Amino acid sequence: MICFVGELLMPFLFHKSLLLLLLSGFLLFSSVAWAETEVLYGKGLFWKIEKDDRAPSYLLGTMHVADPRVLKMKDEVKPYLTKAKILYKEVEQTHREYREQTNMRIRDDDRTLDQDLSEEQFKKVVEVAKSIDLEEEDLKVLELWFVYELLKGAPWYRGTDNDKDSREDDEPVLDTQLGIMAFESNVKVQGLEKARERAQLVWGRPAPIYLKGIERALENVDIIKDAAKRREQFIQNYLNRDTTRMYHTLEETLKDEPPEIYEIEKIAMLDKRNLNMVNGMTKGLIKGNSFTAVGALHLPGEEGILNILVNRGYTVSRMDCGEDEKSSFCPNQDM
Repeated sequence: MICFVGELLMPFLFHKSLLLLLLSGFLLFSSVAWAETEVLYGKGLFWKIEKDDRAPSYLLGTMHVADPRVLKMKDEVKPYLTKAKILYKEVEQTHREYREQTNMRIRDDDRTLDQDLSEEQFKKVVEVAKSIDLEEEDLKVLELWFVYELLKGAPWYRGTDNDKDSREDDEPVLDTQLGIMAFESNVKVQGLEKARERAQLVWGRPAPIYLKGIERALENVDIIKDAAKRREQFIQNYLNRDTTRMYHTLEETLKDEPPEIYEIEKIAMLDKRNLNMVNGMTKGLIKGNSFTAVGALHLPGEEGILNILVNRGYTVSRMDCGEDEKSSFCPNQDM
């Protein structure tokens, strides 16, 4: 049986703030200038996948937040998800997978973050952590790679929005709510990757890589203000179904990082996982009437899920075209 958020927040594990943090996704990116170059399949979040005479399957790009504007996507896909044979998610939310996610993000080298940073640097990290409701004692024991991701993408983590009267931190993120919807409709839910497999893409790299990355991130004197700004920009990109802008944001973010960070964030955490996800969803595509929901950034680009599917002989078409949009991927529109 699938175990959802209410069951996963077990009191014997960790502080609530850390538990909420650990449910968030891995891919965390800041908002920067957008380069005007074409990105394959760079518009649209909801796609139909077809091949031969099989029943069509569907692919949704999600955002790992609980913002009410993003959660409206549930209503758009509900008629397709609730009638699907299976829902594929990035990671299935079972007790086993949740424990793996937790264990891989907690240090086991008998050191704490305050020992690796100067007093001033550590205070700044604590300030960022408080903005997403992460307590100092919980922060200290996180792996360096996870602290780096936190600093680069704090807006993705759920915490109290101090600028708004919001209960978002008490809501499950979109992906989790889709899983609940499937469960309530007797749709099988399956993960496309194991938590340990995913974490191992970043876990075990030399500590100096992440420590230097943390120090670079802390050079931004407006890191708190920028986090809120990045969060809103990403939500707007999502609402505009603009995966081109999401993709360019990632590229711009990484362009000044050393090659080893690019290899981790782009090659390992995006490209390799895209291929793994397609392989994982293939059985459902063959049987037909499957539904896949993964982070929106996995869809576009040459190495993105959509292009991999097309290269394997599938036809993809947008389900979320606007009335005035003209594209070869919007089948109801005239070119």
